Amino acid sequence: MYKAYDSSNFVDCRVNAFPTYTEYKGIQRYPPNFIFADLDSSTFENSMLLRKSLDDTLRTIRLKINGYPTVLWTGNGYHVYQPIDAVILEELKEFEQFENPSSKFLRFAEHYLTNEKSDPAHNPSFKSCMLRIPGSTNSKCELENNTVEIIQIWDGYRPPISLLLESFRTYLIEQNYKESKLQKRLQRRYGFRAGESNNLIKWIEILLETPIDDYRKNAVALILAPYLINIRRLPYDVAYEKIKEWIIKCDKEKHLDSNFDRLIKTALFIAMKKQRLPMKLVTLENKNNNLYLLLRIKLSEKK
Repeated sequence: MYKAYDSSNFVDCRVNAFPTYTEYKGIQRYPPNFIFADLDSSTFENSMLLRKSLDDTLRTIRLKINGYPTVLWTGNGYHVYQPIDAVILEELKEFEQFENPSSKFLRFAEHYLTNEKSDPAHNPSFKSCMLRIPGSTNSKCELENNTVEIIQIWDGYRPPISLLLESFRTYLIEQNYKESKLQKRLQRRYGFRAGESNNLIKWIEILLETPIDDYRKNAVALILAPYLINIRRLPYDVAYEKIKEWIIKCDKEKHLDSNFDRLIKTALFIAMKKQRLPMKLVTLENKNNNLYLLLRIKLSEKK
């Protein structure tokens, strides 16, 4: 690892908090024993609010689970790393009715312990829980001080996951209720249920194949992210890659100096949290008539 970091001149050095193989053939094999919270400076108006959010998070972690995590300054904000004593939640009877509870716990714990102040674009998973290395530099940091620094060191105690399970189970029940409401909305609007193999919306599928030079920010937030997350039900990472591929094609048409990486992540997060459905084609006609006409032409060519 050190050789790899050295060869990169210690720029953007990371390591995954979890091993490579955490599941096998759909069966969870590893517990969610590491909580990662990201407090990003772009989420707050100034550095004082960012620091206050960190203090509030550390206070909540102490009160809720008696934890004392490692805290890093990343150049763009703070990373909070709290190891816990955990079990594979899929093996507990009270979580049998829920899908992928171990993965969902990672996201729940971050938002719960930061009082929902964590970076909305951050979406920890077993495969992408990437921790920065102290002493390395952050190329995404626009500030002069872009060196990753240790602010606080973990005290070695792993709080038991049982301290969070009641709140987590309540969260999952609430999510299931929201899911039921979403399914009813989909049934009324489209006549199908989310995640079914044949519930493709043709004009959005065509949009995914069509690079555009304008309106791409709105297209990501109001059309593509809600469609891929709430209708096609793709995993977060897969949806992210599909939108990123589309953005790269669009950028060849016309380059825009925007942080589309963050835009995509934020759009996906909001689509999941608010269960937003994609904009209707008739609405697009009023919002961007040129794009509407282009998609109508391509729709007619497909028939």
